[in-house]
Amino acid sequence: LSSGINAEYGEDLVEDTERELKRIAEFLGVELTEELKDRVLYEGKFETMQKNDATNYSWIAKKDKPFIRKGKVGGWIGQLTEGQSAELDVAVEKVRTAGGKIRCT
Repeated sequence: LSSGINAEYGEDLVEDTERELKRIAEFLGVELTEELKDRVLYEGKFETMQKNDATNYSWIAKKDKPFIRKGKVGGWIGQLTEGQSAELDVAVEKVRTAGGKIRCT
């Protein structure tokens, strides 16, 4: 098992799911067989997770506001007020200025 922290970004997962899955498996020291890869790719699909009570938080989500919304990168942007968006822009810039990697799309 690797020591340290593995940061994973939703944008990267959407951009190239298989590449990121290989990265995660390598970080965890897990052999990524074709069978395991296929299962993880299936179970991790938005549509599969949305229907699965173990991952969709249906027991706490409100019927009119599901926990898993659209499964699209950047969907959170429309949920913020102008003030919240400005605060986030400042925080993101601080992280980037400090040399951190962050994706907000």
